[in-house]
Amino acid sequence: MALLPALTRDEVPAELHPLWDECAARYPQFRHLWGTMAHSPTIFRHIWGELLELKRSSPVAARQFEIAVVVVSNLNRCRYCVAHHTPLAAAAGLDEAQLDALAGITLGPLPEDWDFPPRAGFTREDGLVVDLAHFLAWSGIYAGTAGVHPRVVHRLRRRLFGLLRAHFSPRQLEELVWRTTQCVAFNWHNDFFELDVEPEVAPTPTAAARSTG
Repeated sequence: MALLPALTRDEVPAELHPLWDECAARYPQFRHLWGTMAHSPTIFRHIWGELLELKRSSPVAARQFEIAVVVVSNLNRCRYCVAHHTPLAAAAGLDEAQLDALAGITLGPLPEDWDFPPRAGFTREDGLVVDLAHFLAWSGIYAGTAGVHPRVVHRLRRRLFGLLRAHFSPRQLEELVWRTTQCVAFNWHNDFFELDVEPEVAPTPTAAARSTG
């Protein structure tokens, strides 16, 4: 059982009802998440208002957002996000082999001269989104604890940015990086509050669960 219960519509201020109703219409399967975040009207208003606006107007393909979210959610072992976003990624066009590849990505050493080569089974653009999500988790979680020198992280970041910049606009890059790092916050939020997966959402094993089998 979740540590913090999700609110109901009647428990949030009336001025939030339009946003609540839009969340219920667009993301009913995430109701435990936005219902929990509604304990803070400010967080609910700004975070979910932003997510809905990105849904309406972002130039980033939904498939690429889902790729990034699935990668970091597996790396962070977020049962809730993996269960929700794996089917969304499939609906956005990823096949089973691609989903398995995303779930199999791990954090570990990267060669100092790593040049982010094309990923088998992915277009160059989609593969770079995989690289971006992996690098954000790698640099934020692994590199510091593993003693990777900051110069190495800097060099790899610059190399990856150059590749991304050749395929994505500044707006696309900003929204990809923001949505990916925001997902990390969701992962930690959901883990801390032990959010329950909604009954209609089929559980999907995280990468860690797959490996222990």
